[in-house]
Amino acid sequence: MFRSVKNWLTILILALVALAMLVAYIYVVPPLTHRLDQQKLRDQQLNAALISNTIVGSGVYYLGNGLMGVQDETGLQHTVTLLGMRFNARVVVVTDNFAKRLDSGGVDSFDVGDYPMIQRSLATGRPAQGVVTTGSGRYAATAVPLVDTSSGVVFGTVLVAASLKDVDKAVAAVQRQLLFATVLALGVSLLLGYMASYFIARRLKRIERSAEAIAGGDLTATVAVTVEDEIGQLAATFNVMAVRLRGAFAQVEYERDRVEVLLNDLSEGVIGLSEEGAVTIANPASAELLDEPVRVGAGLDETFPADVAEAWHESRREDETQAVVFVHGERTLEATTYPVAGAADFTSIVVLRDVTAQARLERARRDLIANASHEFKTPLFSLAGFLELIDEGNVNAEEQREFLQLMRQQVDRLRNLAVSMLDLSTVEAGSIEMEPADVDLETVARSVLDEFQVQAQAKDLTLTVDDGDAVTAWCDEQRLAQVLRALVDNAVKFSPRGSNVRVAAHAEASWATIVVSDDGPGIQAAELPHVFERFHRGSEERATTSGAGLGLSIARELTEMMGGSIRADSGGGASFSVRLPRAARRRAPSGDS
Repeated sequence: MFRSVKNWLTILILALVALAMLVAYIYVVPPLTHRLDQQKLRDQQLNAALISNTIVGSGVYYLGNGLMGVQDETGLQHTVTLLGMRFNARVVVVTDNFAKRLDSGGVDSFDVGDYPMIQRSLATGRPAQGVVTTGSGRYAATAVPLVDTSSGVVFGTVLVAASLKDVDKAVAAVQRQLLFATVLALGVSLLLGYMASYFIARRLKRIERSAEAIAGGDLTATVAVTVEDEIGQLAATFNVMAVRLRGAFAQVEYERDRVEVLLNDLSEGVIGLSEEGAVTIANPASAELLDEPVRVGAGLDETFPADVAEAWHESRREDETQAVVFVHGERTLEATTYPVAGAADFTSIVVLRDVTAQARLERARRDLIANASHEFKTPLFSLAGFLELIDEGNVNAEEQREFLQLMRQQVDRLRNLAVSMLDLSTVEAGSIEMEPADVDLETVARSVLDEFQVQAQAKDLTLTVDDGDAVTAWCDEQRLAQVLRALVDNAVKFSPRGSNVRVAAHAEASWATIVVSDDGPGIQAAELPHVFERFHRGSEERATTSGAGLGLSIARELTEMMGGSIRADSGGGASFSVRLPRAARRRAPSGDS
């Protein structure tokens, strides 16, 4: 019951009312009793003096030596009795040695020890009075000394004792009224206090329910302000707090969503580590880069290889950023560790980046330099040799013409190699601006074949475009022509005399494919996966043709830049299929078929 504000308030109100009634009782009853007793004593003092004078005038006198004399004891006894009846009091004549001489009578026996005012009166010679309590109740008693007028000797005292039952009854009546008033006040207070406490507690309960709703996540909860009192002000303040809390939570959620979107959209993996090296948070990209989910709570050694763990420890010791590159499956990853300050549950983060492309590019750069050096070396050495022979002058005119013809071939080879390398570097640098549009594949194919008619006639080749429905693709017309040139050039170069080179186009649901095929020796199965690699030239090609081996590599790069893919097949000749989207779309993965 003491856990409810309503009960507490009700009990408090009852306690206050009870305390007020107690104060009223203390303020009323004892002073009332005292005033009535004092009034009784004042009235009795006058009566006692009158009784004393009456007794002295009725024959009581001083005999000397402290003795009391009575002229007519029977008559005096009768007088004392009448005085007691008249004043409704007990009248007792006491000698100076505390002996009772005359007594009007009473309900109990007389004991001088019950009345200390007798001794004070005899000792002082002055009237003494007070309230005494005997076996039969309370009494107002007054002792008036009997003094010899000639000698001034106190030879006795007259005690007048009147019962205070009427005073006690009056006080008891007041007490009953106070008690009734107390019970009535407590009952009314209980009812009104309970009602008041109920309404106050109900208003507080509304605030409590709203607070619980906010604690449960409902930040729209408010409290109705019905009365402009302290609880109303509390409710209004609560509503202001709720509004500010909603704003604060909205800001926190906004920042959290921003961070979450940022982390989730990052291609880099971000992993938070505790001071002990345990994973506390990881974004989706980290699981994708590591090819497995990153478990929260996993240790550093479980998640990363040893060199990354060592870099993390070094970063912790030196309090600076550390980076390490490692190979994970088919990927090359770079892990960078950063110390983090703040109250988060992680003290450092590891950022994973996929540097496979950069590593591949670096390898390609080294291969390009090595292959270019090799490819340039042969024609340059040949040119140097021919020049040296011509410079010596030991060749006739016919040999000189032959040397010059060979030198032109080597210069053409160098020029073609330089142009191909320039095209490749332009593609790799991303400097080519694509201008996609709906392109008719058959029109482009016929235009490219027209460029090779001279070479085809020299080998008696037939260049044909298969007739069919018009097929369009979403691509850059100039770049598509460049791709087809590389493919047709290969086909013309490897086709035997009198054979055919065919170009055909067909469409699927969302893709268009153009195929260049020939009747040449085809491509060996072992070399088929490498035909699009830079500077790759098959054994047959190296023996029978010249070239740098960059044309197909450039064709693949351009095709992928247009959102398509290219594939080589062999069987009864070589066949190259270029697959392009029919409408604008995101770039398709390499090798999609």
